[in-house]
Amino acid sequence: MKKALRKIIVLIFFILFVILAPLLTAYSLGYRYDFKTGNIQKNGAFYIKSYPRSAEIFINNKKEKRKTPTQLVDILPGTYTVEVAKNNYVPWIKKLEVSSGETTFAEDIVLFLNDRPKTSLGLGSEKILLNKNSDKYALLDEDNKLIITDVEQARSFDIDTLDQKYELIDWSSDNQQLLMKADNKYFAFDIDKKILEAIPIVGVQKMLWENNSQTLIYLKNNKLYKREHRSALSSAGPADELLDIKNYINDFAITNNWLITQYTFDKNNFVEQLDKNNLESKQIINNVNLGNLEVLLAQDDYLIFTIGAKLYIKNIFRELITIPITTAELHDERLLITNGHEIILFNYQEEWQDLIDRSSNIVADVFWHPNGSYFVSEINDSTTLTELDGRDRRNNIELINNPRKKSYVFDKKGEKLFIISPEENYYLNIQ
Repeated sequence: MKKALRKIIVLIFFILFVILAPLLTAYSLGYRYDFKTGNIQKNGAFYIKSYPRSAEIFINNKKEKRKTPTQLVDILPGTYTVEVAKNNYVPWIKKLEVSSGETTFAEDIVLFLNDRPKTSLGLGSEKILLNKNSDKYALLDEDNKLIITDVEQARSFDIDTLDQKYELIDWSSDNQQLLMKADNKYFAFDIDKKILEAIPIVGVQKMLWENNSQTLIYLKNNKLYKREHRSALSSAGPADELLDIKNYINDFAITNNWLITQYTFDKNNFVEQLDKNNLESKQIINNVNLGNLEVLLAQDDYLIFTIGAKLYIKNIFRELITIPITTAELHDERLLITNGHEIILFNYQEEWQDLIDRSSNIVADVFWHPNGSYFVSEINDSTTLTELDGRDRRNNIELINNPRKKSYVFDKKGEKLFIISPEENYYLNIQ
């Protein structure tokens, strides 16, 4: 081969190397030429995770080889229709955007059963009483039969038939005692012994079990008293202790180590957070409504409660936040709220809110699915399960549609939804 020809060949290979090496390097780094835009862009990726696992993935109707959970790489920037599907489950479908050099996450996907079999547990009731662990609830049917449903076992137990209609007030924390009320008198029912006895105190405005199951706290003549449980069913024993609280108490609640009181002073209404053990005051909120006090959260820094149609959020280092509501439920740092026509997500730590839905019909109820990525709403008698992810459309499933008054309880995994109406106590397998 002539010397000149060899130089030309070497030059050609050098030129090819100079041109191809950057292209191959760019390709290995995920850069691609987009024929639609005429630009070179770095590819993005999807990370897709579902419960249950091993669901099939379709991108723009094209089936991927890999199943959930997985990462799909070398995705050109753009908008894609993503479908996650599995036999016997309702598919999850959403349009998602992939940006250059970024990963788009879809990892809170829950697939729900196509057919949601119903299992009846017997007669229902207008009201239920959920215990402190949310794993059992009690009800009295139309024949005054006391029934307890174990949510995790998905079974109901006939406990006893009572002599009259009672209002279920509170569970003891050991799940062995039920506090009841009838004719303005309070009663304690021992579930194991099946003994119902009157608590010999008259004129009680409100009574609750303290968290240790050995003590009752009650409100009488706008003063709070403590009564040892061993003497709660007898007039004998130590005298009841008057708690050293000077205020004129209207209502109270007990949450973990905190005693929350609502009182009136100088024509103003207050809520005070007290250490339950030593009654030291943590914080006081003034100018609150007068009405039924329900505490959603009590911690060192936060107190979240409702009175009537208003939600109060108080951090000891920040200004008070008030929100008009009809229903509010807490999950981690987020509140799911309805004011009758709107469903709102509110993060109380970061203090931002997001309007989830607005309806011309009345929103009768909203509550969280245990995973915190979905919620259930009851609107116009229709009970619907909806995902929280607001990108594109929110996937939702109608669970039931009937006008009966209902109470709802999830098991801890969210696989079963218990529904209690005056006529029936049953659950649906939804996952």
